[in-house]
Parts: sequence; C-alpha cells; structure tokens
Amino acid sequence: MMNKKVKTKTQNFCKLVSVFTSIFIVSPAYASDWLQCANLTQIDVSTCQILNYPSASYEYAISYNTTEPLPVVCSFWNVGARIYNKQPYLIVSDNPTAGMNYGGFIFYKGTQASDDATSTCSAGQWRHRYWQLTQNNRIELNFSNGCSGAEIPVFCRARKEASINNILNFEQKRLALLPDSSLLKSNR
Repeated sequence: MMNKKVKTKTQNFCKLVSVFTSIFIVSPAYASDWLQCANLTQIDVSTCQILNYPSASYEYAISYNTTEPLPVVCSFWNVGARIYNKQPYLIVSDNPTAGMNYGGFIFYKGTQASDDATSTCSAGQWRHRYWQLTQNNRIELNFSNGCSGAEIPVFCRARKEASINNILNFEQKRLALLPDSSLLKSNR
C-alpha cells in the first residue's frame, strides 16, 4: 500500500499530465479554453482590442442569447468599430413553425449611425442591433436592445497559432480561476 505522501504526489502528477495534455494536444480549432477576460466597455474602439489580450494572439467571443461564447470579429471601417458573431445562429424564431432566420448580433460604437453609442448611450457603452440574412443573401439590420456595456462579458482564448509561452501563460490564468488550482503548487 502506498503511503499518503507518495499517493498525493502521484495524484498531483496525474493532474499535471492531464493539464499539459490539454495544452499541447488540442483540437485543430482551439488552442485553449475560453476565459472571461473583459466586458464590452473594455474593448478599445480605435484598435478593436482588449488590453493585455491583443487580437494577434487571442480571439474573442461574446455570450449573447446563448450559454456558450460565440466567436466574434471586431472590425473598423473609416470610423468606429463593429463587433459581430462570426457564425450565424437562429434569430426571430420565437415561433419556429412561422419561420426562422439566420443572423446574429452586432455591437457598434463611433460610427456615423444616428443611434450610435456616442450620441445616445452613456460613456463606454455600445449600441446593439440584430442582423439577419434575407432570402437574397443580403444582411438586414433588425430591432435593437439599446445600449450595452459592462453587463456583456467578453471571452478570450489563445489562438492556435500562438506561441507555446502564450498558451502556457493563458492556461495559468485559466487554472488560477479553478477551485483546484492548488495542483500547480508543491505539497511539501
């Protein structure tokens, strides 16, 4: 029978192997798990980036109308910024038998739209709208939920192409949030 100290060290070693396996043996689409890294008000409009999570190393997601983070794109064209979901999901689907549309959400700020956040929303907030694909594959903007900001969480994850050090740093941040993060500490 193993003594308690050896058993604990063996268990911790197995946990660490599991963590490092999840870091280095990942599906092709992901380098790491999603981590809440900011909220909508913390995205810099001029760069479409979050401080300490540059978009060259991290991709972003927003959980809006879903329980899981949806990957988003933050783009800027001439003036302002737009954040929108990459892959459409079903909207206008309260009664599926009456019809449904593919679409999603868009948050915008600093644009020339008459209802933009800079003119009607309080400081730091973004204007929200839903978008949908029409039968002719045109994008049409729909109704709005008004202004949004600190209540909208933004998630980050290290890009697949990110360096090993970047992935390790990201995994350390993620593990620090877990209740059993003590597995990285020594049991002396």
